[in-house]
Amino acid sequence: MLSFFTRGVFVLAATTLGAFAFGASPAVPDTGLQNVALSCSDGTNVDLTLSPAEILSLTNAVTAMSLYPAGLTCGVSTQAADPPTAGSKKFDSAVGGGDQFAFLRPCSINFGFSSNTPAGVPSPAKGTFNETIPGGCATLGFSGQLRVTIDCLDVYGNHADMHGKVTKATDSFANDGFTQDGDAYISTTEDLLSNMDSLGVSTTSTRPSACGGTVNEPFILNGSINVHDA
Repeated sequence: MLSFFTRGVFVLAATTLGAFAFGASPAVPDTGLQNVALSCSDGTNVDLTLSPAEILSLTNAVTAMSLYPAGLTCGVSTQAADPPTAGSKKFDSAVGGGDQFAFLRPCSINFGFSSNTPAGVPSPAKGTFNETIPGGCATLGFSGQLRVTIDCLDVYGNHADMHGKVTKATDSFANDGFTQDGDAYISTTEDLLSNMDSLGVSTTSTRPSACGGTVNEPFILNGSINVHDA
């Protein structure tokens, strides 16, 4: 049985073979702000004010959710109104989709997540974090689903730490210690320079942030992550 806590080993091997991030783009100068609406299948509906580079990053993350399905879908639409004034409510957010740990296709782990909270207020946040192992790996003892309801989001710069309660953990995820109503600690980083976004999830917290988090944060292989610090 392959433990999820050893996934970083496979990521390093896969990275050596040539990992890449789908749709990620280098940082570009901001030329203005625009309002967009993020809506997701878990009921998320939040307005964000983003730079052109952030809109591209968010769109890539949403597209990756569809390419590597994990049970969560989102959409992004532009808003005609001008960016809100300084007195309007702003939101921190973290959105991502893709797959990782593809040491033996199709035995990868698809992920999709979306979380938001009023700027600078980690709790209570709203959102969902999903991981799914696609079909074809059951004969190798590698299968399952992880579903987490996010209740805390701490964003600083291009990094986000999240905490949530597990609503479903089957097969390999259950073997790794995730339990119904148990804790899940998630950390993710959007790398704007080298396009090597990273993501980790654990049953225990090893990062001293407002939400906790994990220092075990391997690179994703395919997909895109957007972290917005309002």
